[in-house]
Amino acid sequence: MMGQPGKDSGQPYPDVRGAFTLTLLAMLAAAFTGVAFIDFGLLAAVGIGQAIGVGAVATMGAKRFAEPQAERLGLRALDLSSVPAILCLAPAILLVSELDNFAADWSGTTNGIEITAERPEEVDYEASSPFEASYEDPEAGAARELPRAEDPLQDQDGAEDAEPSVSLIDFDDPWSLLSAFIVLVGISPVVEEFLFRGVIQQGLVQRLGLLRGVTMVALLWTLLRPAPITGFTRFFAAAIASFGLGWALGIVRIATRSILGSILLAAIWAAIGLGSIALEGRVELPGMNIEGTHLPWSVTLASALLVGWAGRAVYQEAKRRFDAAD
Repeated sequence: MMGQPGKDSGQPYPDVRGAFTLTLLAMLAAAFTGVAFIDFGLLAAVGIGQAIGVGAVATMGAKRFAEPQAERLGLRALDLSSVPAILCLAPAILLVSELDNFAADWSGTTNGIEITAERPEEVDYEASSPFEASYEDPEAGAARELPRAEDPLQDQDGAEDAEPSVSLIDFDDPWSLLSAFIVLVGISPVVEEFLFRGVIQQGLVQRLGLLRGVTMVALLWTLLRPAPITGFTRFFAAAIASFGLGWALGIVRIATRSILGSILLAAIWAAIGLGSIALEGRVELPGMNIEGTHLPWSVTLASALLVGWAGRAVYQEAKRRFDAAD
């Protein structure tokens, strides 16, 4: 039972244990809600699971805040003067992509973060086993293959190494792309930032201080964002990148005093990542959607300079606002 608003022995809510509890509840609620709506399609189930599951946990936690709740949660208009600095932090997603490229070179793997399975045109249906069946999911708009039964008559030399997988997004279907944009760019940044930067970060920053509080929230945010990557090197690189992005979102939240700032930045990152994958096979973006390539050095250098300048400016503003509030 959550108790009455503001009743937490006079201490800011949540504490570290409460933050872990909210994160775990959000993960479970999103998973169980998504399973309940799986008949609507895999992508729709993910979006509904996050909207209802994570959103409900965040709302439950927000009820513990004393008045003025909206101000404490960061539910205020975004100062337009902070938008340029936020936009200059957008190239951080390019640096994350380049980090994964170097991790791929180091580990010698070629499969990175997978949002989708093989595209339908890349599957050789003529070479499929007669024991293999498939069906079409009209909701997700993507072809799925049923598990292949073992064929005792099939020659071992002709066995396929690749296992069939489920496609989350069909990039050839405009409706599937629109649905993906709504879920990944619209729903996820809103509910996740409301929970982590709106609810959890307030108590941890007041209890632990600026740096330790933002760091703890970034760690919890990373736990909610699994990275389906084969190989420890790329998984570790993805975890480091996710932590860095989460830390930047926390600093933006404090610097702007509004969760709209972190929501905007998270949505921009998601849009860039989704767009680069959607353009795969249509527009070549070295280092983004072409395996085995890197970003042009000029793009990497310019991105690093922009992110470094904007990050320093945002951190100084966040520290100034935190010291003033303290």
